[in-house]
Amino acid sequence: MSSVTLAALADPIRTAGPQAFWLGWSLAILLDVVLLCLGFRTLHRARLLADMPTAKVRSAAQGYVELEGWARMMPGEPVHAPLSDLPCAWYRYMIEKRERDGDGREDRWRTLESGTSEAIFHLEDDTGRCVVDPDGAEVTPAVHLCWRGHSARPGGAPRETSFWSRLWSTGPYRYTEYRIHDYDQLYALGQFVGLGGQETMSLNEEIRDLLANWKRDRAGLIRRFDADRDGEINLAEWEEVRRTAENEVLARHAERAPQPEINLMKKPAYGRPYLLSCLPQERLIARTRRRAGAFLIGFLLLGSALTWALQARLG
Repeated sequence: MSSVTLAALADPIRTAGPQAFWLGWSLAILLDVVLLCLGFRTLHRARLLADMPTAKVRSAAQGYVELEGWARMMPGEPVHAPLSDLPCAWYRYMIEKRERDGDGREDRWRTLESGTSEAIFHLEDDTGRCVVDPDGAEVTPAVHLCWRGHSARPGGAPRETSFWSRLWSTGPYRYTEYRIHDYDQLYALGQFVGLGGQETMSLNEEIRDLLANWKRDRAGLIRRFDADRDGEINLAEWEEVRRTAENEVLARHAERAPQPEINLMKKPAYGRPYLLSCLPQERLIARTRRRAGAFLIGFLLLGSALTWALQARLG
């Protein structure tokens, strides 16, 4: 950068009022510290991913473990993604509408509806399978779709969305959907625990039977789970019904014999990361390292700019 350009940039810094300059400089210092912390935190995560040995489901010790296998949907009534209506092991979605602000000058996207699946599913490898509770996980899905339309609810989802299709799609509504499908490659890092004892019924059979009992008492089901009081159980409310049934069955298993028959992957305590990723482990590590590098480079660049600004102000 030429000396003339630097001098032109330094003039506003020298002429700014003391309160404005020091407030802006302090906020920038705070941002620089955040970038440094994020850089080291992300670098630590990359090292954790690289150093953690991959276990097998059958031989994994209870505790904080890393597993690799395939996502498998639970038997019985499948989970359906709300926008595409496709069966899947996990989903997250969002519907937004483009609106102008109060003075009609600037467009912004307002979220109309969003949700994340909390239904349990399986991780399966060549030695066995375990139940995965996705609640609280950082999920990197296999499918990410984003498209636009002219109605509040899309009539389905495209098979894929490229950069150009997103660029040229029109409509005031924007739809975003993430999915993990049956048999998608799955990497998991989290707390591995054993539940239950000698069982005469599978976990999913117990959940299905419990849901069937609740459905027979329709009035009780609506009274308990109809959050918007419209007399019906909508999709979001049914997810809450399913999640409650799963939690009740898992709690029953936890109270039974101590011999672990059902293995569960869940969010660990003490702030440890809980990751579910359809990316291969090597790509996940490489991406995490790139993010750490970007944070640290941002820290260095912003720190250099702050040092120069301070010298220009005091010099």
